[in-house]
Amino acid sequence: MKHTIISIIFIMLLSVCTYAQDDYSKEPGYFDFGDLSVFEKGDGVTEVFLESNILQMVSAVTEDEEPELSAMLNGLKLVKVNVFEVSDKNEKGITSKIDDLDKKLVSQKWDRIVRSRGGDENVNVYIKTSGKTDIQGLVVTTLGKNDEAVFVNIVGSIDLKKIGKLGAKFDIPSLDKIDKQ
Repeated sequence: MKHTIISIIFIMLLSVCTYAQDDYSKEPGYFDFGDLSVFEKGDGVTEVFLESNILQMVSAVTEDEEPELSAMLNGLKLVKVNVFEVSDKNEKGITSKIDDLDKKLVSQKWDRIVRSRGGDENVNVYIKTSGKTDIQGLVVTTLGKNDEAVFVNIVGSIDLKKIGKLGAKFDIPSLDKIDKQ
């Protein structure tokens, strides 16, 4: 009987936790990249998914040493990063995906603030704004020929001047390029 009661309590808690998760898709700065699983077949695949609870913990830990970073983390709700190794087999598909995402972002009224094509790398940076100064979302797509492709979505209140610190803290590729543009 005791095990049954414990099992029931555990299932109830699990149900509450499952339904208590935030739905970031309703946030204005959220962007759905769609199905990226087709690019996960290579060796070099990285996925980072930092929700607000993790971001708040990091904010608290960094408050004394890096107060600016801590303040920025307090305004964030989600950091989502997908990194894929680029090969001859998937380069064309990734290029097509990035082009499709560009059209979708522009049609959804995201502002493209950086578009760099040249050399061995293509970089696109978009922001979702509210009013004149509030940035609510950031999307970065990069493609390095025979290197890696990166898809980043940051949701929440964003300070572009400090975004490079976020990239350094969480080792997020491509974010260091934004504050230098």
